[in-house]
Amino acid sequence: MNAPRRLFGLLPLVCVAASPSARAEPAFSVVAFQLLAGQAAAASAVGSTDASAPLTHVEADRIDGRENVNLHAEGNVRIEREGTTLNADKVDYDLLEDEVHAEGSVVVRRGTDTISGPRLRMKVDEKTGEMETPHYTLERSRAMGGTSTPMKGHGDAEVLLLEGENRYKLKNATFTTCDANDPAWYLKARELDLDFARADGDSRNATFHVGGVPVFYTPAATFPLSGDRRSGLLAPTFSPSNVTGFDVTIPYYFNLAPNYDDTFVPRYMTKRGLQVNNEFRYLFPKSSGILRTEWLPEDQERGESRSAVAFTHQQSFDYGFSGLVNYNAVSDKDYFTDLSSRVTQTSTDNLVREAAINYNAGSWLTGGVLVQRFQTIAGPLQYNRLPQVSLQAYVPEFSGFSFRMPVEGAYFQRDGSDEGWRTYSYPQVQYNYVRPAGFVTPKLGLHTVSYNMDTRVSAGPTSATRSVPVMSVDSGLYFDRELQIKGRDYYQTLEPRLYYLNVPYRYQDDLPVFDTSVADFGFAQIFSDNLFVGQDRFANANQLTAAVSSRLVNASTGAELLRGALGTRYYFTDQRVTLPGETARTGKIADLLGSFAGRVTPTTSVDFFLQYNPRDSVLEQATAGVRYQPAFASVLSASYRYKPQQYTDVDLTAQWPIYGGFYGVARINGDIETKKLTEGIAGFEYNGSCWVARVAAHRLLNTSGFYTNAYYFQVEFGGLISVGNSPVALLQRSVNGYGRINQPIADPAFGQE
Repeated sequence: MNAPRRLFGLLPLVCVAASPSARAEPAFSVVAFQLLAGQAAAASAVGSTDASAPLTHVEADRIDGRENVNLHAEGNVRIEREGTTLNADKVDYDLLEDEVHAEGSVVVRRGTDTISGPRLRMKVDEKTGEMETPHYTLERSRAMGGTSTPMKGHGDAEVLLLEGENRYKLKNATFTTCDANDPAWYLKARELDLDFARADGDSRNATFHVGGVPVFYTPAATFPLSGDRRSGLLAPTFSPSNVTGFDVTIPYYFNLAPNYDDTFVPRYMTKRGLQVNNEFRYLFPKSSGILRTEWLPEDQERGESRSAVAFTHQQSFDYGFSGLVNYNAVSDKDYFTDLSSRVTQTSTDNLVREAAINYNAGSWLTGGVLVQRFQTIAGPLQYNRLPQVSLQAYVPEFSGFSFRMPVEGAYFQRDGSDEGWRTYSYPQVQYNYVRPAGFVTPKLGLHTVSYNMDTRVSAGPTSATRSVPVMSVDSGLYFDRELQIKGRDYYQTLEPRLYYLNVPYRYQDDLPVFDTSVADFGFAQIFSDNLFVGQDRFANANQLTAAVSSRLVNASTGAELLRGALGTRYYFTDQRVTLPGETARTGKIADLLGSFAGRVTPTTSVDFFLQYNPRDSVLEQATAGVRYQPAFASVLSASYRYKPQQYTDVDLTAQWPIYGGFYGVARINGDIETKKLTEGIAGFEYNGSCWVARVAAHRLLNTSGFYTNAYYFQVEFGGLISVGNSPVALLQRSVNGYGRINQPIADPAFGQE
């Protein structure tokens, strides 16, 4: 009899379909018909009628079989079950053994994974079996650098064994993430285990080939199939340096638990010796932390042991309380200069050691207790705070008024200097008159500071109190207008602002100075109530600040495209309160400030700032920057900084495609006046689709006045392994707008105004 186009039944729960011209054996057709009609006898003979059982769908040019025994399908066979699809020229399904034998162009697909070969034997429910001479393709997501990127791998084998759900064992197999038939690299192993449940691969007796040439052999190795962590050796790094010699690390990662791990890093430097480094990380529901240690038993250059430790811990308690521990130490002040090429470390002046308990329950009262010490590496000594207790009461809104009162007491300690207690309070009350067209906010405050000294080295009393009343009025207006530029809708704002400040003079020259310095003159400072940062001095003032800013905003998105501002200050009285050694300001007109920043075209952004002294017709400082970025990993940037008698700094950075997959990267940072290079980087990158190579040279002027030269060479093989010393962190930190060429991301700003 002719089989229907789609006939559903249970074999167990088999869905059968054949072409209209196909013939089916009567026995099979009767069984299928009885199952479709719900005959209990036939159903119980071939499988459960439980609706939750897996449904199997079969299509073929010809289907026949024996009731409750087997199914035979030929010609364009397609079997689907639980997300798995099997295609073959011929399939025999033994119902009693639940075993499938497939021959001829066999292809098994599950999700994004594909396995193909001439023959397959498989236990369907157990998902076990084997395939001869298979070719396989897998695709998984790998987490790198905070983003998730796909990792696609494929290869061939002599035999592939299915060992259960998402587990495969391959013999005499290859693996690569390259797409080409002639891959740039591949791993060839006698045995290869791919476990997608654990998201890792294990190889035994494996040889890594590059360009068809065996590069290295390993008796056993593991590699990730996703971003999941697991214990094992990480890729070694190596780089030459003029201060460490040839520098090699071989990290080993311990995945101790889902919430804590450890990385052990032996590091050998031909000029210094063997250093042992370790990083332990932990994360619990209410706490987290990192402990880093470095130990060099004997520095061959200095003939002594050298070490470093860094520990951070954050703790959350109940009822709004939290804690912090931050401890950093090195064995000597030259440690970072000699043993690190990182800018953030070679330029470190002070290492902080502190512990704190803080309170912030989202109410009107916050506070904390801090104990803080410093290890000075370079630069001026810092005062230790042993301890510092602070509270702040803040009422943001009450009938138009707001109230703020910070209170702090600290004991300042530094050998050979003034030591003792300083307490201060600064209650302030402000009325907030705010409307859509503008605002007026008058404010009154009283800044009080008291000293009780144990040691007084500078001239002055051992105890003193100073109180200064502070009065200010801040006001501004808001105007905007609609306009069109090249058919697009924008609006432009005009925002004038006036700020008046009055602080009477109080004599303060006999007070000690613990943590106070002159604030940098800029747009933030001209609207503040004190020209000093810190509590030891409060400047007298009778002055008016005037500024105006304008913004260009995209009307549809609300994105700010351009911003410009001008501001200055007029003094009605001369400065009388100063820091030791500081010259008091005279004159009525302050410096003129100007800034302009934003995206002038979809691919070009600028940033300008200047401070001009109209009294002496002198440019006090200026910065100018421009960045051109038409696409990802294509950026040119230039900036200039100028301050008389201090620096004339030029910074040029670039990342640009050269030809094919080649990119160039560079940075030149230095002072024009001294003609001295501060930092220089030159390098090349190559994106070979399934592999990436990077070469870079780095020259850095460290705090000791000497140059550190470091060289980087890295090859990444398709997310599988990375060999060499990566310059990526250096380039991301130093090259403005740098993009990792094997992790392109969409920048929504590209092509927009």
